[in-house]
Amino acid sequence: MTPGDAMGLPDFRKYACEFIGTFSLVFFAAGAVMVGAATDDLGAIGAGLISGLVITIVIYAFGEVSGAHVNPALSLAAVYLGKLEKRLLPGYVMAQMAGSGAAGLVLLWTVGRYGDMGANLPNAALGVTPGVALAIEFFLSFLLMWVICGTAYHDAANTSFAGVAIGATVGIEVMLMGPYAGAAMNPARAFGPYLALGDFTHFWIYVVGPVAGMLAGAATYRFTHAPAAGAAAAAGGGGAGDDR
Repeated sequence: MTPGDAMGLPDFRKYACEFIGTFSLVFFAAGAVMVGAATDDLGAIGAGLISGLVITIVIYAFGEVSGAHVNPALSLAAVYLGKLEKRLLPGYVMAQMAGSGAAGLVLLWTVGRYGDMGANLPNAALGVTPGVALAIEFFLSFLLMWVICGTAYHDAANTSFAGVAIGATVGIEVMLMGPYAGAAMNPARAFGPYLALGDFTHFWIYVVGPVAGMLAGAATYRFTHAPAAGAAAAAGGGGAGDDR
């Protein structure tokens, strides 16, 4: 990027992709929960499949432009790993949160108040406390970030299949833990539904858990994959060098 492009059109293309991608994620992921509650269809498996598939689609549609983060915690971890320029982080986060908020309000307008607006929540009826939900959110986010690093960032990885692995991970986590502890792994996934619901009581869980979990996953990746990364560099292999 040339100095003249530093705050120019290329940056705003990235932000636009993050806005559209996050809007799409929240609209379909939260919408699946809402429509499932309204119609008694879909269930946890359907919601998980929809969440995983929409993430996969977004990665292949926008990955080459913005990296298809659609997740402030992922963007922060990408800065930590040197995969995203620090100056872009505020714009990424604002675009992601704006896309999420817009999706939540569109769902409120088009579908109505069903299924707690698809908000990520600890299942109090099953005795899930905020502390337990936070621990689960940390682990799910840790694992997701580790998978992202190993498939999209690692020098020796077959990155063409990264979207499939990442989408499958999201889908499995939502299927298993969505009805139990929320399974957001993403502050932006949580924000829009909470905004439409008008109650942010448990929102902190889905900010603290993903941020801490993804940073821990990125740090663990540096440890677990360092020897292979070093070998690839010695053999003349290049880094991923993208913004995912």
